[in-house]
Amino acid sequence: MAFAVGTTLGGAVTGLGLAVASGLASVLPVPVRAMAAVAATLGLLLLDLTQAKLRLPQRETLIPQEVFAQGMARGIAWFGFEYGTGVRTLIPSAASYITAWALVMFHLPWWQTLLVATVFGFSRSWAAGLAMALSKGAWSVFLGRHSRLLERLGSVVAATLVLAAVAFGLR
Repeated sequence: MAFAVGTTLGGAVTGLGLAVASGLASVLPVPVRAMAAVAATLGLLLLDLTQAKLRLPQRETLIPQEVFAQGMARGIAWFGFEYGTGVRTLIPSAASYITAWALVMFHLPWWQTLLVATVFGFSRSWAAGLAMALSKGAWSVFLGRHSRLLERLGSVVAATLVLAAVAFGLR
């Protein structure tokens, strides 16, 4: 529970940051923001599809033990927070980068950006929970063999949605 609360709050903080960045980017004309969204989306997708391991800014080390120094529940919540932000943890797919950039360029109402990022944070706890619950058996073997394929599929889906949004027009 503490982990899910932490990831959800972490996603929300990221959402607030993206909403502020989106407000700053809103001074750019819509065609410029649309071109920036398309260029970043295609570039990130190309990187993800051509690299064996995605090489984008991320932290690939474990969370330091000091996080758990003030108690396990607090440590789990803080680790969840960091994991939910997507800033201090491993991001194996370009999907979250594509989505974050699109949120900044599309200039949605701030609460919609916050909602998308909050759901991202919560979904990270859900995915971790499922991985632990299903860590034995055929599902775990399947994921182990197909993880990079599934990561790339996430990027393809995110890119398709962003490109469709641009094709159908930004407001």
